[in-house]
Amino acid sequence: MAKYWLFWFFFRALGRLPLSALYLLAILVADASYLAFPAVRANVWDNLSHVMPEKTPKHRLRRAARQVFRTVTLYYADLASLPRLDTRQFFDERLRVFGLKEHLLPAVESGRGVVMMSAHFGNPELVVQGLLAVGVNVLALTEPQKPRRLSSLMDGIRASKGHEFAPVSVGSVKRVVRTLKRGGTVALMGDRDIQGPRQRLPFFGEETWMPTGPIEVALRTGAIVIPCFAVRKGRIFEAFMEEPLELERTSDFQQDVRAGALAFLARFEMRLREEPGQWAVLERVWEDEGRQV
Repeated sequence: MAKYWLFWFFFRALGRLPLSALYLLAILVADASYLAFPAVRANVWDNLSHVMPEKTPKHRLRRAARQVFRTVTLYYADLASLPRLDTRQFFDERLRVFGLKEHLLPAVESGRGVVMMSAHFGNPELVVQGLLAVGVNVLALTEPQKPRRLSSLMDGIRASKGHEFAPVSVGSVKRVVRTLKRGGTVALMGDRDIQGPRQRLPFFGEETWMPTGPIEVALRTGAIVIPCFAVRKGRIFEAFMEEPLELERTSDFQQDVRAGALAFLARFEMRLREEPGQWAVLERVWEDEGRQV
């Protein structure tokens, strides 16, 4: 319960600070956490050692690892300030969206249902808030938190502007399927094995467990899958709404799921190679141990 009250204080009290002050606080917490939590630091270092080229100098890996910590804490700063966010102003002044008119809006208007498939990269949650300004409403699934009250607190803040957020569960997946079948839009993550359907897939040339749920629901409902990635550039965000995945539908459903998941991971790998420090993952993704800091 102490964890809940800590987050409550951060969101309700510190969230009233100006964004510049929140960002400064987040950076200070990130830099201190990098030094204070060697096990978490080792996880991040290991992940980056798979993502970045083998001969990358240690000082570059270390700099990217520090940026990962900052990406995580800045995410919480953005969440704390969300209730005071003007989504129209955010869209106009702080958000640059590429592929909106070419890919995302036509998919939404098709009535087939849309899976906005993203990753823990930059801050996709904040970007999707900005899309309210152009009429894109989503149902997004989130990682369950303990205690359960913490999930309710965080999802309540996330939903304060009009989107729907719910922790991953059997009931939430049923809501996703119903939303897609009636032509709605859902936002799902495809880069971390939290819970639900999964397969061992090659990622940066080495197999590990990856979620396949987003591809499965798209194949079962006929929804369009739009890979979406958000890159933080200080206070500005660049959002990339990419060309839809071409999903195969054959007699081998699991093979079709595998092919779709691999197609998404290939898109994500390109983004991650360019901005490895934006990958907001503190858990070890691969089972082996890479280079250590």
